Amino acid sequence: MVTLLDLGLPPRPNGPEEGLATLSEILSLDQTAKVIVISGHASVARAQRALLAHGVHAILVLDDDGGRPLGWVTSRGLLRWAERDITLCSARDAVTEAPVEIGPSATAREALALLERADATRLLVVRGDGCVPEGVVALRLRVDQ
Repeated sequence: MVTLLDLGLPPRPNGPEEGLATLSEILSLDQTAKVIVISGHASVARAQRALLAHGVHAILVLDDDGGRPLGWVTSRGLLRWAERDITLCSARDAVTEAPVEIGPSATAREALALLERADATRLLVVRGDGCVPEGVVALRLRVDQ
């Protein structure tokens, strides 16, 4: 199962607490939840196709030697590749955001602090060093007018 989760859930749509609690519950209920990833040697074109096929704004790129997360290829970051032949360039060259990890038991406050400290928009949910990511927390704030 692949889950895209907006942290801003009722009763506090401008805060991440409910979204993080929901993420913890999803991970506890479905141990097969997956993060969409591609190899660092895959082409930028393949990364672009994966973004479009899965309807996501970022895809995790893994190192071919051991599966270490290299970072995120984002739809916004792909804009700089518009004038290039993306079939000849590797996804590792298109990474625009470094991977930042957080444990599944972290609080919403800890996640927000880490997002701010790391200047990141996504956190990989990982149980320990060197473990395969179990999920992603993505920051998406809603501004009411």
